[in-house]
Amino acid sequence: MSLKTIDDEALIERCQAELPYVVTGFEELVRRYQKPLFAMCRRYLSVESDAEDATQEVFMKVFHSLSDFEQRSTFKTWLFSIAINHCKTVLSNNKRQRERYINDEESIITAADEGGDGEVLLASEDEKNCVQRVIAKMKISERDLILLRFTSELPLEDIAGILGKQLSATKMSFYRTLEKFKRLHEKYCT
Repeated sequence: MSLKTIDDEALIERCQAELPYVVTGFEELVRRYQKPLFAMCRRYLSVESDAEDATQEVFMKVFHSLSDFEQRSTFKTWLFSIAINHCKTVLSNNKRQRERYINDEESIITAADEGGDGEVLLASEDEKNCVQRVIAKMKISERDLILLRFTSELPLEDIAGILGKQLSATKMSFYRTLEKFKRLHEKYCT
């Protein structure tokens, strides 16, 4: 049976039996989740190299703790819980660097507002990065909701599990956060 055709649950059981000596099952988990995990880390951390590092570090954490995973939630929920917590740690450790990055980005936007010929070039770059800037202006809890729902495409039930909240509270928070995102998007992007 090909590893590509078995479901996550069976693949996890295989990994738990084989790791750390045989890694083919784990390699399949990485193949399945590397792109969505990187996309979520990229949106969360804003810097591609930080996201690459975070993605690798999350998979290393999973490799070392997969034997303790009890499948009380889906693997995807567990994986993204680890990733969100890791990204929060990276952000708090690099807070000064993140603030410098945001300030540099705002300086570029200000220069575009004052500039002449470069305005069209910067305007297209501004539009490309607008969503990222809006997300950066939101509270961390709001950012978690937006990124988990839209970047990681997780259902609200899984997001509730990741955040440790009741489904009804998660839905309420999500819809309030979505309204705030729309307001900020209109303010900064239109």
